[in-house]
Amino acid sequence: MISAWLMAFLVSISFRVAGIIHPQPFYINHFLVWFLVFGPSFSLLIYFWLKRSFSLNSLT
Repeated sequence: MISAWLMAFLVSISFRVAGIIHPQPFYINHFLVWFLVFGPSFSLLIYFWLKRSFSLNSLT
């Protein structure tokens, strides 16, 4: 969870810096919006799914 917060913070800071460097309007790609919205939760889902599958295999 800390890594997800850290990634969100770094993305936020990089967008802020990019906005200061390039003050003109920023036209964002729709794929990027979907990735930023669902990417962190999807990566956590994959992480927990892999963690669960490896822990079940080690018990049997």
